[in-house]
Amino acid sequence: MSNLVGRRLQEMAALRASRKHKMVQICSIVALTMLFLYGGLHLIQNNLVFALIDISSGIILSLNLFLLNKKQHSNHATLVLCGILLLQGGMLLFYGGHGAGSLIWIYPIIAAVIFASEFRTGLVLSILFCVIATVTVLFIDPSVVGDLTVSRFLVSLLALCLLCNTSSYYYDQAVNYIQSLYREGIEDLAYMDQLTGLANRWSFESWASEKLEEERDSKTITAMIFLDIDNFKSINDTYGHEVGDKVLQYLSSRLKNNVRNKDRKTEKHDYSIARFAGDEFVLLLYGVNNKQDLENILNRILHLFEDCYQGPEKIGKLAVSLGVALYPEDATNLAELTRCADKAMYSAKHNGKNQFHYYHRKESTIEKKTTLTNVDNVTPLKHRTP
Repeated sequence: MSNLVGRRLQEMAALRASRKHKMVQICSIVALTMLFLYGGLHLIQNNLVFALIDISSGIILSLNLFLLNKKQHSNHATLVLCGILLLQGGMLLFYGGHGAGSLIWIYPIIAAVIFASEFRTGLVLSILFCVIATVTVLFIDPSVVGDLTVSRFLVSLLALCLLCNTSSYYYDQAVNYIQSLYREGIEDLAYMDQLTGLANRWSFESWASEKLEEERDSKTITAMIFLDIDNFKSINDTYGHEVGDKVLQYLSSRLKNNVRNKDRKTEKHDYSIARFAGDEFVLLLYGVNNKQDLENILNRILHLFEDCYQGPEKIGKLAVSLGVALYPEDATNLAELTRCADKAMYSAKHNGKNQFHYYHRKESTIEKKTTLTNVDNVTPLKHRTP
């Protein structure tokens, strides 16, 4: 069902471009027909100036339509079409009583300009034409309206512009809303883990790399936390993967609701909590004032899951092991920092689980340089068992 909705949203998100392309095509074909038709009539009646203008406009519009079908880009094509249509509308307005045209053609011309353009473009062009028409019939030459009264012509023209622009506005709003839904869906697929709703590994690493650079010279503490559910394999083996998925969702929800995951400065949610792989999660804590505040957060995470998991399977209490690596003391880049936190997490597991360990870096007397310790040699500078 979600795949079907996604496909429909994708189709509707592309609706604006396809509609505009088709509108420009249809209006161009109709305008071409009328231009060459009236160009021929003007030739027969020896109105050479009007014939030249109509035929020249038809040739330009033909080239415009050819380029539109070849390149599939309608922005320039729309402007050319609107320019020719407004030129014809102006000729009808000023010379309608002296040629083969009729003032009634102004109405479909204005409607075509509005619907073939983006809302704002159509609004500006239609208002500009209405102003010119009003000035013309009120102050320059009221006789151009022919059998129509001035008031009837102006009211009908303004009413047409109002209706067409209103329709174009609500259509534009609807398409914008559909496109925003589509963009949000694409963002969720690209950046979020579909099972837990947390950030996925890719989005976390992209965000965290930039965040570490921001925090490099900060006076506060920045820490990478690697979290793993204790005995999760036995939960999957005993109750099945469906229950295992529910446990992951439960843990994710508790983390999101109890650990800060938005920037204090911007108040926008970030990607600081992520599902790394399987039952492994990572958190990047930044802006922590001191070590005691950090340990308070770590203890709070350990105690988040003391209550029994609420489900018909009666799994009981969940326990987690945490590995902590400090930036830039333990590592100066994200990959190494993640490795350090991972090693510290395994140390916490090997030393009894349900606790946190800091990563410990020690000096190698053989190589005479600082090296990362193996998992078995990670020293628990601090651990806590609830």
